[in-house]
Amino acid sequence: MDGIVRNALAHAVARVAAPFLALGLLGVAGCSGAGPAEPGEPAGTVSPSPAAAVSSVPAATPSPSPQPPAVTPDEAREALDTFLATDRVVRAAQADRWTLSLTRDGRRPITVAQLHSRSAKAFRYTWRHPEVFVPRQRPGGSPQWFAATAERRDASGRSRIVMLTFARAGAGSPWQNSSESLLYEGEEPPEVAVDEEGYATALDPRDQSVAVSPNLLGPLHATVAEEGSKGFASALIAAGPHTTGFSADIEATRQEAQGRDCMSYNSIFAVGTNYPIYSLRTADGGALVFYTLVRTSTWSTDPGLKCGKGRPVEIPREARWLLTTEDVQIYGKRRIQETQQYVTAVPPKTSTAPVHVIGYEGAVTEASNS
Repeated sequence: MDGIVRNALAHAVARVAAPFLALGLLGVAGCSGAGPAEPGEPAGTVSPSPAAAVSSVPAATPSPSPQPPAVTPDEAREALDTFLATDRVVRAAQADRWTLSLTRDGRRPITVAQLHSRSAKAFRYTWRHPEVFVPRQRPGGSPQWFAATAERRDASGRSRIVMLTFARAGAGSPWQNSSESLLYEGEEPPEVAVDEEGYATALDPRDQSVAVSPNLLGPLHATVAEEGSKGFASALIAAGPHTTGFSADIEATRQEAQGRDCMSYNSIFAVGTNYPIYSLRTADGGALVFYTLVRTSTWSTDPGLKCGKGRPVEIPREARWLLTTEDVQIYGKRRIQETQQYVTAVPPKTSTAPVHVIGYEGAVTEASNS
């Protein structure tokens, strides 16, 4: 980067990026953030001032003023605007470490994969029509979070609606992008219920007022992805490319691996246990849920298939940033892991409609060969 670009970047970041980059450069080597802590109590209480005089008549104790929510809609809008402006600057400058510092949780390994697997030019975005959804949260809780939508336009001019979540450890900590999912083409985000002051309502992970509790949605999704329409849970979640579509792909790949490559193949899905689940009440009484799944696919030699030992098997394009041409030969096992982020509409408990996945983004984040 020449001197002109360095100076331009420094001025731009100083103007828009301070809230996000204050913490980012301290260390971004890790690819997965820690899961959320349980909400805590405020750090302390205010000590009363000494009485100015002693009176024989007890003084009336004033009622404490209600504490404002930890995050207001205005603060969330400012944080979102700052993120979008900062993201545009650091991507244009190909400042990968700073781009990564804006992320956490499941979004971080996906961003690592994107930065390494494709040209930086493909990830220069412009953003329009941002909107935030902020649940009421008590001061002192951790993490604090909010959701957002925005129209994202890439370098080719293609626009997509994106649903995001942002989180921070607490007041004074920088906001970071926790999840980001592209809505399917033609899909509209469900209406989020807000009160008269503009606040949304967060659902407890075990909330049972919706068709599927948020903490059970990931396991349900994983089951349908593996078993498809034959699984016991298939009636609870709508068919689609990232539900029953995965099951069909697994079966086709398994047959191909055995017949063509003389390999055993398996693919399993699991909830990202280190990643948070966020959910908001929707206007119809259902929920909008953000969560992360991890898919692990393996190709392995089979003692019953003698021809499989040392057989070359093509490396999937998405994994080529992690595996080299020498890894085409599989002597024991090839393992490829994807981090996948979803946003899903859950109907109210009284509804007979299935859960509906409305958005997704993912990437190959780990791979090994032996």
